[in-house]
Amino acid sequence: MVTDQTQHGACSKPDGATKHHWFSRRVKAAIWVLAGAGVGVGFCGALFIWAGFFDVAATSKHSWPATLLLHYAMERSVAFHAPKLDAPDLDDPILVGRGARHYASGCAPCHGAPGELASPIAQQMTPTPPGLYSAGRDYTPSQLFWIIKNGIKMTAMPAWPAQERKDEIWAMVAFVKHLPDFNTESFAKSSGWIGGADFLYEMVPVESGGAFNPVPCGRCHGADGRGRNGASPNISGLSVPRFVQVMKDYRDGAKPSGFMQPVAASLSDEQIEQAARYFASLPTTGSVP
Repeated sequence: MVTDQTQHGACSKPDGATKHHWFSRRVKAAIWVLAGAGVGVGFCGALFIWAGFFDVAATSKHSWPATLLLHYAMERSVAFHAPKLDAPDLDDPILVGRGARHYASGCAPCHGAPGELASPIAQQMTPTPPGLYSAGRDYTPSQLFWIIKNGIKMTAMPAWPAQERKDEIWAMVAFVKHLPDFNTESFAKSSGWIGGADFLYEMVPVESGGAFNPVPCGRCHGADGRGRNGASPNISGLSVPRFVQVMKDYRDGAKPSGFMQPVAASLSDEQIEQAARYFASLPTTGSVP
């Protein structure tokens, strides 16, 4: 009886090989279920897209879960991809001023500025370009540099036009860091910007066949063309051939600059010639851009 009971007990307990076989079967079954579910979800997603049910209209906006997910994905991507960089002195007023002057015409139409709302066009984008008053706290200088340099996919945030111009990108980082310190008056003084819808026309400082308007160029280079105490190159007294060649190089991309290329790209040969003659007539102190 003892022997039979012992044998019966031994037979009633699965050995190690049986347990392993049982566990393997369960794992395989779970894998097949998950794989089948994945295929099913993928097929339904493909069918959803193929049928055109996904609404790509900007007016439909993202749902709040999608907004949170996309923003979180962006933040994690920036944190992963942005290398730690040695920043210049981001408190340098010349650097901050350079960033302010480009921000006024290049960034404010979408992000707004002190005393200036974003363009109604930008306000209808999906996602809506955010205000940047907290960006200096939300991101490190290295992360801001990466964002400005590379842009953000699936938004209207472009990459910097001149990738090699780190000095220009750092100027933008410096300004964004100090953006909360500006009010309407100090921003206008630093950027030379008077606000309003003039940004729509500021990029074209010369009317074809008309007189040269130095005000837009003067925002960065000064009314006298001398560069506003080193913030921008001194272009006063620059020879006409040299000025024309530099501007055409900017326009064609041969001379990289995220500040100057958008300006030069909007000018015709006639307009460049008019600007060249104006600045060539000014007294010079000998700096060449």
